Amino acid sequence: MPVRRGHVAPQNTFLDTIIRKFEGQNRKFVIANTRVENCAIIFCNDGFCRMCGYSRAEVMQKPCTCNFLYGPRTKRLAVVQMAQALLGSEERKVEIALYRKDESPAAQKSLGQ
Repeated sequence: MPVRRGHVAPQNTFLDTIIRKFEGQNRKFVIANTRVENCAIIFCNDGFCRMCGYSRAEVMQKPCTCNFLYGPRTKRLAVVQMAQALLGSEERKVEIALYRKDESPAAQKSLGQ
């Protein structure tokens, strides 16, 4: 059965391979298009949707910085570091507090390697 993607994701076997690989590892993830403004999210898996409380339709086309998940304990420095890493295509480890749609804490995760 093919993997369902949003209508904005181009047909791409590379993306299909990434999605299939990570879906089987019980991971929560998004895939973004770096060629458009704000690095828009073009795919999010069901695990990510369950974690954040948003539907796939609500997540699609939002910036990959996931600013819709920021809340009162999200540190500004972490936001800046993550944005710099994304813009510079750098690998960086950032600890950031994220919130669910209902404003409860979703996770405090270390993002990156």
